[in-house]
Amino acid sequence: MPSDDCLHSLTMDFEFAPTSVRPAFVFEPAELARIAQRAGSDGLPLLVLCTPTLLHLVSTNKSHVRAFRPVLARIHERARNAEGWGALPVRIARGSESARQLLRHAIPNAPTEPGVRQFAAVLRAAAMLSQRAGAFSAELGALLRMIEQTVSRVCDETGLGRFGSGSAELELELETLVAQRIIEEELVAWQACYPALRSSRHPISNAGIGAFEAEEPHSGIRLPARSVLSKLRAV
Repeated sequence: MPSDDCLHSLTMDFEFAPTSVRPAFVFEPAELARIAQRAGSDGLPLLVLCTPTLLHLVSTNKSHVRAFRPVLARIHERARNAEGWGALPVRIARGSESARQLLRHAIPNAPTEPGVRQFAAVLRAAAMLSQRAGAFSAELGALLRMIEQTVSRVCDETGLGRFGSGSAELELELETLVAQRIIEEELVAWQACYPALRSSRHPISNAGIGAFEAEEPHSGIRLPARSVLSKLRAV
């Protein structure tokens, strides 16, 4: 398998977006199904994960930019005239950094068990949609299994989400450290199976996207939303 066919992701965070911008990130099930079907017909693995505050796009193909374009084009058309949309944080990543980024949202520093399991359920539903459309891949399946295994271990092996309001802060901090250890263990085990595919040595391809900002020269994972969407608006 070519080394370019690894995990690629793009995450848009609209938690603090103006109210005029937030509707641009709402995708109805039928619309998501059409997007997945288009990706499947083009032979492009694609996972579209929508939460109340985040939009994750994940692919495992060297043509990941083409896989992401229909979603980003829709957002651009809906939000381009809204004030403040160009300042939304956009993070792009490759390999294990993509997986770590998803896990950070699945299991935040102070998770609640219902919230953690809800993220896993949303991820599973997105995967089922991609599978039905033929826009799934073995690598996306491995990612899904790793995240579900991590979520299950965090819920079973820690007390996070089960403390009362009077719980000691130190106890919560210790349980959070255990959760972070579990995350790293599962990431290492997942990456060890196919290290070449899950490497994070190079950032996501910027072909058709534009140059990276210099704010984070070592991570290479932040782009202004406007520069991404304006160059991917063509469907």
